Amino acid sequence: MKKILILLSALLIGTSFNSCSLDEPNYGETTSDNFYQTESEIKETLTGTYLQLRQTWNEYALDHYFLGDCTTDDALKGGSSEGDKSEIQELSNFIVSTTNSEVLRRWSILYDLVNRCNDVIYHAPNATGDKTLLTRYTNEAKALRGFGYYCLVTTFGAVPLVTVPMKPADLLKVPRTSVDNVYSQIISDLTAAEDLPAKNAYSGDDAYRVTRGFAKTILAKTYMFRGEYAKAEMVLKEIVEVDKDYSLLSDYGMNWRPAYENSSESVFEIPNKMYDKDVATGTNVPHYFTSRNVSGYQGYGFHVPSQDLYNAFDKDDPRITYVFTQTGDRYVGDTECQDNSQSPTGFHDYKMTVPTVEKAGYDVWMIPYNIRMIRYSDVLLLYAEALNEDGNPTTALIYLNEVRRRARNTAPLDPRRDKQAYVPATTANTLPDITTTDKLALREIIWHERRCELGMEGWRRDDLMRQKRFGTVMKAYAQKYSTTKGANFDDNRDYLLPIPQTEIDKSNNVLKQNTGY
Repeated sequence: MKKILILLSALLIGTSFNSCSLDEPNYGETTSDNFYQTESEIKETLTGTYLQLRQTWNEYALDHYFLGDCTTDDALKGGSSEGDKSEIQELSNFIVSTTNSEVLRRWSILYDLVNRCNDVIYHAPNATGDKTLLTRYTNEAKALRGFGYYCLVTTFGAVPLVTVPMKPADLLKVPRTSVDNVYSQIISDLTAAEDLPAKNAYSGDDAYRVTRGFAKTILAKTYMFRGEYAKAEMVLKEIVEVDKDYSLLSDYGMNWRPAYENSSESVFEIPNKMYDKDVATGTNVPHYFTSRNVSGYQGYGFHVPSQDLYNAFDKDDPRITYVFTQTGDRYVGDTECQDNSQSPTGFHDYKMTVPTVEKAGYDVWMIPYNIRMIRYSDVLLLYAEALNEDGNPTTALIYLNEVRRRARNTAPLDPRRDKQAYVPATTANTLPDITTTDKLALREIIWHERRCELGMEGWRRDDLMRQKRFGTVMKAYAQKYSTTKGANFDDNRDYLLPIPQTEIDKSNNVLKQNTGY
């Protein structure tokens, strides 16, 4: 698989911006019946499917963080000025045009992913080779397709539902499918993918493949988004109490150290290993998000933690150390302290800051740093939330407090830094166990815990939308800070993004626009 990764990465560099002609939709492409005939060809196609999430200069993680955090109360766009990546400023201020390039990026990447999945799912059953492996490849593709459609339907609403390879001329005739039907397909795909191996059943070059735990987690997120808490609880119980494929690391900060990549806590991680320094298989996302002023970093300064997020933490919460960088911090091996003077809040994103010693010898745009997309603590807190919503607060406390206990046992001093501007003053009373069983009070506590535990990991927008308080939170934020961010939020419009105008034009208006755009 390593050689295939390198080959396909190189191919993607040359083709990622030219895969469709101007009159073709971005959500499909012509397939060839002369390929996909053997197990090895299906495997190569599946590898290309995974790579849709990590195309050089067009990584899905960048959109995940920009959209998932910068449109919320957790993060500001940052950069050198308001006009620097103005498309993110549009999203942040809820004045989004139908030609917004970041909206199109999300649509295009996710439909490229879906299209590759369709190729595998359609052709694998008839390919020659090991039928057990071919079935697994099919289920991996179904898990990834379920993820792709989850990300599409939760941000665009009704979208074209394409489940088989189609010619561009035929795709242009596919209208948007109802939200319920899209969710039905997601649930069907992810339920089938539950037959995938457990995380610990993979090894070596297969270590980063999607697992049964990934499929079940996205299925649980789907049920949670739909408010189907009993169904979510059943799936989450399987993950936590039956399968037991995951466990929390003993220290929260371990999650972002190289020694703990793809750890027991990692449910879904996008690998960016550099097998060959001449082939671009690293990530450039960290360079977008780090300080603009420091030698060895000199990033673009985007994705800035907000003051509101910082204020959400108890001052003695050790997780502060691993969510925020501050002026005066210095990483081991650096000769300069971090300088966040160009950050609008004085903070930068710790979780995407790669110290100089960890990227030595690599181009800063191609860093060997894995993107931690879903962690087990997310699962535990979803389980606590579902249990509480289903009237089981006592059991919910078990999983909420498991996350809090790990947080309070985390070292407030970061071993990757030899200077630290702020060290949380932990005591025996830091982050005590929660004891209330009042449903409404516990709901607020769990929501708050998710914000702190998962801060800057791209899931804040998702949470606010499914909790149906996105508009309320953002309008309150605008009023609290006397800012335009959130002031224009329209509950009838801004829970969804616009359908990219280019896709509507290509379809000759078969696709219809969302309300308010």
